[in-house]
Amino acid sequence: MRTLAVLLFIVAAGAAAVQLARTPTVADGRVIEADLLEQFRSRGVTGMACDRRIPIGRTGARFSCVATLDNGATQTADYVMDRAGNLKWQLTGETDATQAAPTRIPPTGDPWAN
Repeated sequence: MRTLAVLLFIVAAGAAAVQLARTPTVADGRVIEADLLEQFRSRGVTGMACDRRIPIGRTGARFSCVATLDNGATQTADYVMDRAGNLKWQLTGETDATQAAPTRIPPTGDPWAN
C-alpha cells in the first residue's frame, strides 16, 4: 500500500510539472516599461506605456509600447523578445509634438507690471 501511495505521488507531481511547463509566464507591462524608460531616457523619452500583460512563451514574447518624448510627440513600437531576453523593435506609428509656442501674457493697465 505504501508503494502505491508513493507511485501516485510521483505521477501527480509529474503531471503538475508538465502542466506548469506548458503555462506561459505573464510579465507585468509596468516592469518592462520601467526598464525601457530607463534605457531611453537619455534619448528624450519622458514616459512609456506598454501592454499591461505580456505573455512570455518558449519562443519569447511580442508586445507594443508607446513612448512619450520630451516635446510631447509619441512613438508606437512593436517589440519582439527572444528567449535570451534580447529585444528587437519596429516603429509602427508616431504623432507630432503637442507643445505649442509659449503664449505672451497680455499687458495690464499697470505700466510697472508689464
